[in-house]
Amino acid sequence: MEKTDGGVSPVVGVMLMLSVTVIIAAIVSAAAGGFSGTGKPAPSAILEVHFYENRSYGNFSVPAMTIEHISGSPLQTKDLSITTYFRNESGQPIKGYLIGEKSVAGDDAWSEGGFTSGMYSGVLFINDQDRFGSPLQGSDKGYKNWFGNASAVVMAGDILITPAQFCGPSAPHKNPGLNYILNFDTSDPASGYRTGAVITTKIVHIPSGQVIFDKDVVVV
Repeated sequence: MEKTDGGVSPVVGVMLMLSVTVIIAAIVSAAAGGFSGTGKPAPSAILEVHFYENRSYGNFSVPAMTIEHISGSPLQTKDLSITTYFRNESGQPIKGYLIGEKSVAGDDAWSEGGFTSGMYSGVLFINDQDRFGSPLQGSDKGYKNWFGNASAVVMAGDILITPAQFCGPSAPHKNPGLNYILNFDTSDPASGYRTGAVITTKIVHIPSGQVIFDKDVVVV
C-alpha cells in the first residue's frame, strides 16, 4: 500500500498556529506586567475627615473642615484629589471637587486676623506654622503649605484645615475655603449644611488611581 502525507500538513499547521498564539499571549502578558510595574504604588494611610457647622475661634464661629493624617505613609497633596457629594434642602445633588493648588481671598471685615481682600489662603493648608509660617499670602500664586503644592507633604500627626480661624471676628462669618471645596455657600441657612447633614467624601491618590478615603461624613 502506498503511504501518503496528506493528513500531516493540517496537523502541523494547527500546531504552528497554537505555538504562535502562546508566544503572542506571553509577550502581551509580559508587556502588561511591565506597564503595571512602572505605576506609582498607592500609599497606605489612615485619615479622618470632619465637617463642622460652626466651629468656635475665639469670639466668633464659622463652618469648617479638617483632614487629619492619623498614621501611615506621607501624602504629597499634589497627588491627591478630593471629591464631595451633598444633597441640599430641595434634594438637589451638589458635587464639589479639589485638585491642585487653589486659593481663596479674604474679606476686609477680617482685618484683625490679616485675612483681608488683598490676602490669599490655600483652600486647604497644613496647620503647622512652626514648619511653614503663616498660610496667608499677598499672592494667589501658591505657597508651600497649601494643598496641591509640591512642598505640602502631609505626615502622620498633620492636619489639613480651611482658613476658618481667619474668617472673623467681624461678619460675614463664612468660610471661602470650605465653600470652594463643597461648591456651595455653607453659611446660607437654605443650603442644608447643618449638624446631622451627611457629606460623602472621597480622597483619591491620582498616580495610582486608588481611593484612600471614602466615607459618609456627618456634620457636627
